[in-house]
Amino acid sequence: MHLFGRAALCCALFVLVTGCASTQIVKTAEVPAGSEIVIIPFRDCLINGQEEDCNGSGLTAAEAFREAFSEGGKFTSRVSARPVGPKETLSDQAAAEFARKNKYAYVINGEVDDFYSVAAMTFRADRAAVTTRLIRASDGLVITTFSKRGSAGSNFATPKGMIKDLAAELRNGL
Repeated sequence: MHLFGRAALCCALFVLVTGCASTQIVKTAEVPAGSEIVIIPFRDCLINGQEEDCNGSGLTAAEAFREAFSEGGKFTSRVSARPVGPKETLSDQAAAEFARKNKYAYVINGEVDDFYSVAAMTFRADRAAVTTRLIRASDGLVITTFSKRGSAGSNFATPKGMIKDLAAELRNGL
């Protein structure tokens, strides 16, 4: 293979690798601007040995999503009550039924996959991860899926702040 062919192959591999590392927002339908998106508090993370950080992480993540989705003027949002316990799984079908019962047009249902907060100046990074689905209540269709992990770049970042950044990324992708 000559030099040009190798360079083209390297560029193609670079594009493939960086594309795979980017955030994956999968959309099957649009959410009209101005819509209210109700966030159901996420299921708390379930990591053995991290109970102190995981307890309440779902509500904290939902509040971060509400803050992010309320900024920028594209959508309005609020946090609802969670119809099941904080560590119980809420199926997307049950979330859609909950939304219809409460006359919500769109809901976000999800899970906190990681929520780890360390003491300042320990030289370990805080981290957070979420998996979410945006559901159109009228037909129960999952119209957007999003999953991403964040890691603190400084001692001033918090798991809630990282989740808010992830939520803003999703909001901007809608």
